[in-house]
Amino acid sequence: MLKVIEQNNSLRSFQMEYELCIREAEVQDAADLIAFLNIVSKETDFTSLDEEGIMMSESEMVLFIEKQASSENQITLLALLNDTIAGVLNITADSRLRVRHIGDIFLVVQKKFWNQGLAGILLEEGIEWAKSSGILRRLQLSVQKRNEAAIHLYSKMGFTMEGLQERGAYLEEGTFLDVCLMGKLIDE
Repeated sequence: MLKVIEQNNSLRSFQMEYELCIREAEVQDAADLIAFLNIVSKETDFTSLDEEGIMMSESEMVLFIEKQASSENQITLLALLNDTIAGVLNITADSRLRVRHIGDIFLVVQKKFWNQGLAGILLEEGIEWAKSSGILRRLQLSVQKRNEAAIHLYSKMGFTMEGLQERGAYLEEGTFLDVCLMGKLIDE
């Protein structure tokens, strides 16, 4: 497990054999973020990313980061271990009034850092940010039913099972997978 050595309002530092910094993505992170997402897309088939990776150019990623930075209900958090991206939590939301309170979560950690608490730390930071946004009142995500570790983490963090999407994901080998739909209400 990673051990807390310092904590600020929006920044946490942790140390094991690495120093962990969690912060919001900035435009200068675009190339590194693309490279990270392309790596994790090849490490696991638990995400919606496939072998082709994120399929975004650096300029497209810059625009994405800028849009999120100017939004009150969206964020991309990076978990940096010794200044290298090891995990990402993204919350996207709509700008339309009727649904702008709903944040969709995407969370991924590089495989060599699985089961060390990094996903939980990122998720906790995302939930705290959502609470402080003053806008988001619901977080939701989808997770493959076979990804028991992720389902356990989400449940532990207050997400509840809201439904099952049969054949919600597909593997290249011709296998359809069921996907769990989970949500968490945010109270002020």
